[in-house]
This record gives sequence, C-alpha cells and structure tokens, in this order.
Amino acid sequence: MNGINDQCFTVAHGAGVTMANRPGDRPVPIPRDLPGVVIFIHGVNDPGAAFSTVERGLCQGLNERLSRSDLRPGEYGRKYASALAAKAKGDSVRYAEVLSDPDMYLHQRVEASSTHSMFLPFYWGYRAADNEIAKINSPGEVKSRVADSDGNLLTRGQYQDIHGNRLDAHFGKGGGFFANATNNIPQMYSRGFEPDKLERTVMQNALAGNTIFAGKSPDRRYFVLAAARLANLIKTIRTIQPSALALEHGMDPQHETITVMGHSQGTIITLLAQAMLKQQGQRCVDCIIMVDTPYSLQFTKDGSHQTGHAKLKTLVDIVNAVTSEPHTIPDLAKLMIDSAHSCGRAGQNWSKTQGKRLDKSGKNWITFDERDNRGKVYLYFCPEDTVVGLDKVRGIGTFGVPDEVPADGAAAKLGKTMHAMTVLEPKRFFQRMWTRLERDQDGKGKRSKVAVGTPPARMPVRDQVQRLTPGPDTDGTMLGTLVESGKNMALQASFKRNDIRLINGEQLKPPHEPDLYGGEVQKGGQVPGHADVAGLMRPDDVTKNVALGNQYAKFKWKDVATTDDPGASIEPHKLAFNRGRPVDEQSHNWRIVPSQSLGSILSAAATGGRYQTYVIQREETPDEVRKRMGTDADQLEANNYHSGVLLSSENHRWVTAMDVAIGQAVTLDDPDWRQLLLLMADWKMTPSAQKKITNCKSFARLDDHTQGFIDACAKYYQKGLFPSEKFVSLALPPLITSELKPEQKT
Repeated sequence: MNGINDQCFTVAHGAGVTMANRPGDRPVPIPRDLPGVVIFIHGVNDPGAAFSTVERGLCQGLNERLSRSDLRPGEYGRKYASALAAKAKGDSVRYAEVLSDPDMYLHQRVEASSTHSMFLPFYWGYRAADNEIAKINSPGEVKSRVADSDGNLLTRGQYQDIHGNRLDAHFGKGGGFFANATNNIPQMYSRGFEPDKLERTVMQNALAGNTIFAGKSPDRRYFVLAAARLANLIKTIRTIQPSALALEHGMDPQHETITVMGHSQGTIITLLAQAMLKQQGQRCVDCIIMVDTPYSLQFTKDGSHQTGHAKLKTLVDIVNAVTSEPHTIPDLAKLMIDSAHSCGRAGQNWSKTQGKRLDKSGKNWITFDERDNRGKVYLYFCPEDTVVGLDKVRGIGTFGVPDEVPADGAAAKLGKTMHAMTVLEPKRFFQRMWTRLERDQDGKGKRSKVAVGTPPARMPVRDQVQRLTPGPDTDGTMLGTLVESGKNMALQASFKRNDIRLINGEQLKPPHEPDLYGGEVQKGGQVPGHADVAGLMRPDDVTKNVALGNQYAKFKWKDVATTDDPGASIEPHKLAFNRGRPVDEQSHNWRIVPSQSLGSILSAAATGGRYQTYVIQREETPDEVRKRMGTDADQLEANNYHSGVLLSSENHRWVTAMDVAIGQAVTLDDPDWRQLLLLMADWKMTPSAQKKITNCKSFARLDDHTQGFIDACAKYYQKGLFPSEKFVSLALPPLITSELKPEQKT
C-alpha cells in the first residue's frame, strides 16, 4: 500500500496452507484508518504516570462511539515489569540498568503487534546543565560526599542538583520540579522558584513528608522548550508533503484532526504552543481538553505579579485562535461506512449526526447525538483538587471559570469585575465539573453522585451543607480532622456558598458518574455523616526514588553494634557493612546514640550518667526503604485528587472519548511517519533514541529546521545544553499579554 510518502509499505499480511482446489480464499484483514490524532501532555513532577489509563479509556470509548472494535492501546512499562519479575527470581544483575531508572522505564510506551491507536504521548522535562549538577568539587547545598566514578554526588543512590533537588539517572526530571509550576504563561519565561525562610524550614525538617522537597529551582525556560517541541510536532504533522498518489486518494496531512489533552502544567504549555503556532502562521489544533489546569484568572501571590486581566485576556485570545475558524475538512460524512472515503473510520451504527452504543450494563443500546468537536476548548475542573486549589495558585482546574472575576490592571478603570465565562462561552469554550462530593439533587434527602454530561445548566459548585475549601474533611481520624481542617484554612483558597458555574459541556448519553478514586489502595469518599475522607495512595517506584533523593528525608535506623564509648569511630562499621555491596544495599548515614534498652537506662540513672551504653546505628539502605514503602501502611499518602479525573479509564471511555475531535490521521496510518512522530514526542533523546530517529525512513523528509531542532533537543537531554534562540525564542509570542501590578513595574 502507498503511504503519504512515495514509499510503499505492507499494510497487512497473513499465511495460508498451499493446496490444490482450495475451497475458499484466505482473507487478510486490512487495518482500519484512525479517526484522528490525540496528543496527551503530562504536567510537572510527572514522567507520564497516567498515560496508560487515559489511552486505554480513549481506545475503548472511541471504539464504542464510532461503532468499531479494533482500537487498542500501547503497552506501558513492559521492560520494567520484566526486570522486576527477573529480580524476584534472583536475577537482578542483567536488569540493573532498567531497575535503577524507573523515570525512563516505568511508564515507557511500546507498540505491540496488536496496538492500533490514535494516541501520541508527549513527554517533556528539565535536564540540568553540567554546572547545575552537584559534584565532589562543587557540592552546593548537598551534604553527601558519596559520588560516582565521574565525581557526581549521590544521596542514597540518587543524583542531585546543587540545591538538593533530586535528579534522575540522566540528570533530568520528568516534568521538572513541582515548585517551579506556574499559573500563567509569562512566568514560564522567568527565573525559578526560590524558597523563603518558612519554606526552607519546612523542607529541611521534612515537615511536608519525605516525598516532597522544594529547593531553589532552575530557570523555567524548559517549559518554553516543551511548548516549542509541541508546536513543532503539530506543525510537522500538518506540513508533511504527500506524494501525488496520496493526494489523489485524499491523503493530505494538512487536514489532520488533532486534539491536545493536557494535564496540570501541560495545559499551560499547550496554550503557549498555540500562541507559537499562530505566530508562525500555522493552524492551531482542532480541540483542546484542559484537565486540572493551574491556569488562574486572578492576581495571586505567587511571585509572578501578573494581573488577572492579563491572564484572562491571554486565555480569551488563545481560545479565540483555536475556535474562531473550525476546520471542516474532512467532512464527517466521509467517515460513514457507506462512504468511498471511510476506510473503516466508523462502523455501521454511526453517522455524522448520531451513533449507538451499549449502556454500562452492556445489555441496552443507547442512541447519542454525534457532534463535530473541531474548534472547541474544554475545561475539566475538579473542586476537590487540592493542588491547584492552593491559595497561591487559584487554578480554574479547581474553581472552574465563573461568569465574572475581580478586575485589576488595565481593566480596573472599567469596573470592579471582568467578564470571564460570559466572554468565553460564545467562543466555544466548554466546562465540565468532576466532583467527588455527593449532594441531594431532587430534594428528597438522598445524596448521590453528580454526573458528568447532564444537560447544560448553571450549577452550584457546593450545596448548602458542603465545605467551601477543596478539602478533604479528614483522613479518617479525629486528629486528622483537626489537621486537615487547619491545613485547608491555611493553604487553600475557598469557594463562596453561592458560587455558580455555567456547566455548558454538551449532554452525554448516557451521563457518567465520575470515578475519581483510581489508583487508591484505600478508597476515599463520603462516609455516614457526610464527612469526606481522603483516599490513600501507594507511592510508585519513581516516588520512592524521589524520597531517597531528599537529603532531609527521615527514614528508620537499625542497630549495628553497642559501645561504652560515645566517641567511638563509626567508620570501621560503615566500611565493613558497605564493602562489596551495590549502592542500593549500602548505608552512608550513621550515628551513635544512647541505648534505649531498659538495662542501659537503669545503669545510667543509678550512676548519674557515668555508665551509659551507646548504640551504633545505620540508616536503612535504599532497597530496605523501597521495600518498606511498598508494604507498610504508614507509607501510604493521602490522595490530592489532582489526577483523579485521569486515573480511571472509565472517565475517558464515557466522557473524553466523546469530546475529542474526529476526522483523519493519515500520518499515524503511515507506519513510517507514526514511528518518527512517536519518537519526536518523547524528550528522552538518549544516543540510542536519537539514532532511531535519524534511522527512520521519514527523517530525511523533515525540513532542515526540524532536523536541527531534533539534534538540539538531543544535546539538551544528553548534555544539558539548552537549544539556541534559533530554535527556542525566549521572547513572548504576540498572543500573550503580560501585565504586572503597578507597584511591581520597574
């Protein structure tokens, strides 16, 4: 079969027994064309943990929406799972590299022979420059003096930057450090986070827990790089020059239907990428789905000094760029099964106006209205998201978009408020509310879940008895109730009792009761009396390494020896214990403390402290810490519900799959281009990954600028050399408004 290049490729193959007078043909099914491209971009402090659940739900949901059954997701973490299985059988040496690098392998996607998917996972992050890495001769704030053979310091086996932030095995950080997150676009061009005195005290005493550390952070320009990569990927997809034969058959990539689904900071990177595309004279994506975005429409005390007016104007202008001229090629009628151009994109129960799918019981058919989602922006907000619900963030991913927001900046002279949803709604901006809190919806006293996809209406965010903070109410204990209530009041912004939002996302048939508890090992939710309990999550292997890389983390101590001499040397014991052990089985934090045995305490009391026994102790080894974090109940962490929407595939099966834009994806139908685009979408360009890219058949068809940009991105990941201004401009695109509060202007 001809692809969009001049090359031909094998679209399918089969085998059959050669025989005389064969009674019938040996049919070979031809893969059906894909209905569009869905790019998913993760947020900060994230190596792509939710990709698998999102893709699985999207494939199932699009199968049901389009009356087909062939869409199947890629596989995630296969190599890492194999390494864990081998280690369990005693073979850890062969897979040491994989096991020591969960940031690379835990969520790594591969396409199996059965994979047939419209999903493009977009990975991005920060890579430390050489002078930002803690070394023996330039340790910065790092206390450890254990180093690898190149002099790079290690804290419990984890690399560090000079400010004590943990780096992965490639001196990078998927999504960058969480403290560097922003709620606006101009701040992504600024200096990094700097902790104040209180924040330093919290971090240096591990008061926020072992898995949270926020040291001084690097410049945020890697956000801009991520946006430039995303814009370049979209531009590449749509500017591929097809062969004459491909054009003759209607295979023109300029009409590719692209949805970008972003989570958290990924939503703001997505918005910036659209501004970059507009600046370059390129078409924006067809549809954007923003999930749990930190983007704010108010002035916040986050150090950026950006006015709410600038944030609102920027959002309105970008939404307008995406939605003002919906692309109408291909006509959705061409997807219908009786169209000569269908190529299997839809089945017999689908038309451009309606479709049929089984309900959740799998027994009854439901007819739903089909719609063209090209030229739309969706906001999925969760009022219980405690991350972007912080007072310093005030993200619309928690609070939604109200009709009006407080006026400031240039808008202050026009009135006390600025139109927000009132302006956005006519521009095809839709919002859906995903809440965990149940409410009495019919006045009969029985509380039930608030479904997503009910007919558009103005809805209260909280009813008359629900708390006003994002929450939660408790961790299930009386002390926890006091702690959570105090923390909520101190750190979170609050709703008002009569806050109303226009929930104008289209009606879904059937509406979906949201599942926001995905990934919990101890499920949260409302209990009798209507208290809302936070669910508990088990840290994954990346999070375990984050804890190990926190030099202030507090782990358990183990007795090694006793002594009567408080000044006894620890070093012989330390050397003996660590000798011949791999780094994850070594311990480098040791101490001498008074023995807490009854005999020692009585002896010390009887002699006025002259006779005291001391214990030489070592800190747990990294492997011991990992094992305990994987089993012990006290290592579970309260769910912040920042990823609640993402972590259940059912949410994407019933809702997201209905909101993505459909049309065509001829670039993904071509296996050569699909391979290249998947590789370009991953920032982790190791030498082997870079070689795979340049060896792709389609690489030579990229323009010189894109080839050079890929090389610059590889140098960034491999050496920490940030791409030049030629590839990543550090000037704001014209579509972005930056306005500081008057007292902050210089």
